[in-house]
Amino acid sequence: MKAKIALISLALVVAFVAALVSAKRSLVFQALRGNWGFAKSATRDTGTYYRLKVKLSYKGETQDFDIVVGCDVRQTNYMDGGRTVEIGLTPSVFGRRMGDGRGLVVRPPRACRGETTENGEVPPDLLPVIVVYDDAETLAFGTAYLSDDAYESPLSVLRFGGATIERADRAAFDQFRREQHNLVSRSSYHTASGVAALKEHGLPPARVPMGLGCYGYARFRLVGARKERVHEVWPADRPQFWKPINTEEQEAVDPLLYGRPMQTDHEDAVPVPSNRVLYNLEFDVPDRGLPRRHPVKWGKGDQGVAPSYYPDMTSWSALPWPADPVQRTEDLFREGPNVGASIDFRNGAARGFGYCLTLPRALSPSGPASFRYLGIPRTHLVDAVEVQNRASDWGFERPLIVDRDEFMFKPFGFSLPSHRGDV
Repeated sequence: MKAKIALISLALVVAFVAALVSAKRSLVFQALRGNWGFAKSATRDTGTYYRLKVKLSYKGETQDFDIVVGCDVRQTNYMDGGRTVEIGLTPSVFGRRMGDGRGLVVRPPRACRGETTENGEVPPDLLPVIVVYDDAETLAFGTAYLSDDAYESPLSVLRFGGATIERADRAAFDQFRREQHNLVSRSSYHTASGVAALKEHGLPPARVPMGLGCYGYARFRLVGARKERVHEVWPADRPQFWKPINTEEQEAVDPLLYGRPMQTDHEDAVPVPSNRVLYNLEFDVPDRGLPRRHPVKWGKGDQGVAPSYYPDMTSWSALPWPADPVQRTEDLFREGPNVGASIDFRNGAARGFGYCLTLPRALSPSGPASFRYLGIPRTHLVDAVEVQNRASDWGFERPLIVDRDEFMFKPFGFSLPSHRGDV
């Protein structure tokens, strides 16, 4: 009897082990075929979704965008400890290739708290950041359209017909992700953030990182007592472009000290409190949309007025723009010169634009080459006219630049990526 019981027990153990192996094989098979139904758990989808519609034409051809954006999209956990994660603003940038080889990229504003055009929390004249990249393959260098001036410029290849935001849901988001290809690759997007970002996302570096930093100068008219004070400190040889060399001169020139009235360089400009112009441009512009020439109000926020923007090539202007930006960087660090600001003014024709690029320091290794570059006294340019430097400076900071005793250029910059975003 004991032997019979032992045999029965052994049979049960064998059957149990066989069932366990079969179940494990089934799980592995499902995983290999892409059936992810074996997930241990899925966190509740707390993401929010919205649809950005932008009406554009590129060189006369309709190029409307219908982008579904997810904020804090669901994270799924698996039995083996792995997980898929899509968090932050996705896509942070979305683009498509143009027939002439350029790339047209839209940066959606952030509307993660239910803001829509219909409920009035998105301005009816919303103007998102749009960038035309010279090369759709690398997306290394682009021209950003930053105001009404850009679209009205004879240099413009775009026409803007309006933008709206409306509610969407997860189903619309998933359908958008399946059906619309994003020109911007994850490797290109995250390479500009450095090795740590690539490692976090498990991505190989792109040969050329995407130009995600956008740079320019805002130009203001000097009026009243400030114009008189600037005239007093204008160098005796009366250069066209010069820069203040101490705190006293800088405070005399800078119209954006809080509360001062100031004017843009538009011909019909009127004095506006400085806190309503260029307000938090460095941080808020991609998320909130661009200011317009007339005041724009987002939700309960302050109204802002657009200054006159002009693009800045920064250090990239030291050499002709090459087919390979990496090679350009190597040449720049080897030979110099160290160019700080390089404003593309064109006698006012370039008003409304900015340039989006990856600065040479982000493309080149640290070490002796970087120190050599930083040790070269900098040159600043406006339309290739050198800014008079009464005192040498070094590093990467871009200075205030004065145009005679009539106008002042103030630098700005912002990044296209969003916090914890992806594409």
